[in-house]
Amino acid sequence: MAGVGNHGTRTGARGSDAVSAGRSATSVRLADSLGQTYDLDSAGTERLLVAGLILRVRDLLLRELDGVLSELGTSHAKYQVLSIVCSEPDGVQLSEIAARASVHSTTMTATIDRLVRGGLIERRADPGDRRRILAVATREGHNLYRRAHAELAALEYGLSDVDSDTVKSLLEGLDNVALVFEHGAGGPE
Repeated sequence: MAGVGNHGTRTGARGSDAVSAGRSATSVRLADSLGQTYDLDSAGTERLLVAGLILRVRDLLLRELDGVLSELGTSHAKYQVLSIVCSEPDGVQLSEIAARASVHSTTMTATIDRLVRGGLIERRADPGDRRRILAVATREGHNLYRRAHAELAALEYGLSDVDSDTVKSLLEGLDNVALVFEHGAGGPE
């Protein structure tokens, strides 16, 4: 497996050879998953590895959660919409759902359409402004959300094998990263 070395040169270290060559076990695990190795002392490499690990963990976690949710006949995307809509008894504007789920409005519309066809939510005109459309959970939508929530909670949202100290560290660290992205490099205003 080849990767970029300290000054852009290719390196060929693998697994335990890479650890003995001075690479951390974390960089080796990421290297194994990406098919490349990186020197941790290269400029920007730690940030590259962090970004790669965040994306990899996201993919692995979604795969785990979707496996559970598929047994209930739903997906993470549908569950996410139901979690937003079920928390608002009077309904939620479609644009607000997209913003809260961090999903493009076109993708959200397709997800909403599938939930409407499945009888899990319905579209209603906003009584305050009939030009706006609200998504409101049906009884079936609330029931599915409760069952899915209970299943995911029982599995500790896919993190049951991660120790509590690591979960706390991730919560704090990832919250800080999210704040930077949400409010810019200066943090919250």
